[in-house]
Amino acid sequence: MKWIALSVVLLGAAISILVLWLPPGSASVDLAGYDALRRARAGLPSTLGDIEGLAVQNGALGWQASVLAARARAALADFAAASEWLRRAVALRSTPALRAELAAMLEVSGARAEAKAEWENLLPKADAVQAMQRLEPDGARLAAVLVTAGKPADALPLVTPAKSDAARLTRARALLALGRTDEAVVEFAAYVAVRPDETAVRIEYGRAVERSGDSERALAIYRSAGAAGAYREGLLLESLGRLREAAVALQRSADGEALWRAARLLESLGDAPEALAIYEKLAVGTHRVRDDAALRAVVLLRAAGRVSEATSRAAMLPAAFQWILGSYVAPTWPAVPSVPNAAGGLLALADALVARGETDWATGELEFALEGADAATRIAIGQWYAERGDARRAFQIGSGLLASDVSRAAYELAYPRAHPVSVSKWAETYSVDPFLILAVIREESNYLATAVSSSNAGGLMQLLPSTAKWIAESKCQLAYTADLVFSPDANIRMGTWYLGYLTGYYKGDVARAVAAYNGGNGNVDRWTTAAKVAQRVDLPGALASIETREYLTKVLNAWLLYRALYTADLIP
Repeated sequence: MKWIALSVVLLGAAISILVLWLPPGSASVDLAGYDALRRARAGLPSTLGDIEGLAVQNGALGWQASVLAARARAALADFAAASEWLRRAVALRSTPALRAELAAMLEVSGARAEAKAEWENLLPKADAVQAMQRLEPDGARLAAVLVTAGKPADALPLVTPAKSDAARLTRARALLALGRTDEAVVEFAAYVAVRPDETAVRIEYGRAVERSGDSERALAIYRSAGAAGAYREGLLLESLGRLREAAVALQRSADGEALWRAARLLESLGDAPEALAIYEKLAVGTHRVRDDAALRAVVLLRAAGRVSEATSRAAMLPAAFQWILGSYVAPTWPAVPSVPNAAGGLLALADALVARGETDWATGELEFALEGADAATRIAIGQWYAERGDARRAFQIGSGLLASDVSRAAYELAYPRAHPVSVSKWAETYSVDPFLILAVIREESNYLATAVSSSNAGGLMQLLPSTAKWIAESKCQLAYTADLVFSPDANIRMGTWYLGYLTGYYKGDVARAVAAYNGGNGNVDRWTTAAKVAQRVDLPGALASIETREYLTKVLNAWLLYRALYTADLIP
């Protein structure tokens, strides 16, 4: 009751004097609650009760006050109360950072079991892994976490010796990750002997045996796993050059990727009709190879003289593949009549908070409003972010809209013109289409300048340290440091140079350049030579890497959409 009374007094006093008036024609913005919170923050620690009085409210203001109250309580070493305020904040609006803060607060307050439960939900984040090393009393369970987190050397002592079946399995995985293959095979064999029905582990066992060099034994293990092991069996047979056997094995699998590889092998063996039957089956499914299969079906239908079937199938392909086929037509969007901006008051509040230096409070209001907002409001909020240079948040909002709203406004949010000065400058310097640069940024990092991949590639255009160092020092005359890739301008400069280099290497072939940006030009050359790729339409199917094949489609799709949205130029 004391908290409520305090908030009423504060708000009542503030309302009469703290209203910010916008220019004529705009609605007034009531900042009374935020002014009360600002004064209370400035007066800490004596005004902690005032903050807690505001924190009992729902909505963005209550969320901001709850976080502030938690941190103020923590500063007073009252960690139990701080944890409770963080629980309230998480209940109002959860973010990974806030959940990690709650987990840490629970831990320091002595609530170890609750802290562990929170940290487990944040795995495999590095700080969560470190917390589990402090909090998990069961060595076998901790070892399993460490193996999953890529720390097999730390895990192995915890399961040596293995005192349970679960510990034995973790030990086998750790040994395999450390390259101690023969020892891993022994542990897998012992586990499978007592748990023969665990098919997934049996396949892991087969892969360990395969890595040990015993191909025939590995093939036997894969066959013993039935249809589930057929994919690995087929891959191994293919690597041994036993292509006909590989195609048969792959067709026993229910996995779409396995069937795709079977069809590719059948094509290479001259069995086009059998390959076409598989492609047509995959083309109407939901697996990720659906579009790749449909493209190959078009190619084979054309070769068989079934032109009308090929044309009908081609019309359903994604934009990237229609462009590769030479049949792409850029989309258009009808003019949409303007509608009243229902988010006007909300955006005015956000602008007022930003003007006062409270950007976090402004975005808090907008993020709360996004929950359950209609499409018009979400577009208005996305445009607010885009206008302030936050391409990543605009992209996230726009991408979420596309499932139900395919308006031009939604597409422009999902495909924002990020970092326009740097993109324009380096595109001109290195003779690269600026929209191709944006497409690569979109698919590589989703516009996150600090992004780091599992392979340690970093920044907007995801450059490996070795590649970035080479380009920076040899091509761009930049002093290389480990942080250089996280500078948006430097990253775009280096990535654009690399795109230009690859495009030149492939004599203007954008598709091969894009594939090589992901898979490396050495791999692309090897794959296309092995598949005897003579025309652009055969490139996607020749890419042996699933990741590179999908990357090619995504980047080309994004490039075409960028071109359609922002230029009237014809696409070659």
